[in-house]
Amino acid sequence: MDRKQYIELRSNVENRDEKEQRIVQKLEPFFNGNVGLYVPIQGEVNCFDDFKRYKHLFLPVVEENNQMNFYPYKGKLYKGKFNTLQPRNQNAIDPLDLDVIIVPLVGFYKMHRMGYGKGYYDRYLKQTQAIKIGVAFDCQEMNSMDIKKTDVALDLIVTESRTIWR
Repeated sequence: MDRKQYIELRSNVENRDEKEQRIVQKLEPFFNGNVGLYVPIQGEVNCFDDFKRYKHLFLPVVEENNQMNFYPYKGKLYKGKFNTLQPRNQNAIDPLDLDVIIVPLVGFYKMHRMGYGKGYYDRYLKQTQAIKIGVAFDCQEMNSMDIKKTDVALDLIVTESRTIWR
């Protein structure tokens, strides 16, 4: 399957609320320190609604220079690049100051993720020592994937039925 098919598969997952709650429960122990999260788009696993009240939450913003940074979430979101919801660009957190980063997946193979193909997360993940956690539904697991030198492996992947450690 290609990227578009995995996005469609993810968007049409059955029993979504139940599966997302199972994923959220598995993520709760990792919410310590500074946590990078995302506001879901195109059927991504929605962890944001459950964790948006967490005090030390940071959300991604793709900058004009096509670099991604994480900014503190203070309760308000604005339309950004690609029509994503994001916080105002105030003071980005240094990538080394994030303790955990929760990463959305289009698909995954072993500990590698398929994203949207622009490399924003891979470039950012190279700069941080945070625990890198991918979240996905079981149906997003791939049988194979071309892994490039620029791809960054995740430390764990959480689905509704499994936690896969590197």
